[in-house]
Amino acid sequence: MLHTTKPADYIPIEKLAEPARCPECNELLVVSAGVLRLGHYHFKGEAIEGLIWTCSDMCFLSWEPSQLMSQA
Repeated sequence: MLHTTKPADYIPIEKLAEPARCPECNELLVVSAGVLRLGHYHFKGEAIEGLIWTCSDMCFLSWEPSQLMSQA
């Protein structure tokens, strides 16, 4: 279970200052400024769950497929 949304708890410290582009809104910011969530995505036709980085909780909720939100 994911207990935190802080990137510093899951990403090596040397990577936290690197720029990243949000997959939902395309905003460019440093990794440490975003949030991590356990989310779902499609890979080779299957729904997979994993850590997803976005710039904000709002972008994560917009990005996560609504039909997969209850499949944790």
